[in-house]
Amino acid sequence: LEHTSWLQHTDVDVPHFSKDEHSFVKGALHTIDRPYNKMDPWGAIDFLHHQIGTTHVAHHFASNIPHYKAQTATDAIMDSYPDMYLYDPTPIPEALWRVCKGCTAVEKRGDRWVWQNEDIPKQLL
Repeated sequence: LEHTSWLQHTDVDVPHFSKDEHSFVKGALHTIDRPYNKMDPWGAIDFLHHQIGTTHVAHHFASNIPHYKAQTATDAIMDSYPDMYLYDPTPIPEALWRVCKGCTAVEKRGDRWVWQNEDIPKQLL
């Protein structure tokens, strides 16, 4: 589950926020829903993990949402924040490789902290 948790909170284009620019909603919306579909064609992992991979953003809005209501909450978040909701259908092994290669250190650019990955060839990200 460590890699799953890491992938829900990290990606090459997800910024970090200083304490002055962070907010609850920004923090919640900068987590990523990721399906297990390529690794889980029958839905067993998703079922056993109570869909936490595909409804993780909702968990950050309200961690007390029961798993059987998480998809409804996720749908509401997608409708309410269509330009900010993060969903990445990249297969988990490929996403894990991209994050391993592109998310090793952050640097400040302007008023944001971003992953220092400009020197990494795009085909590796």
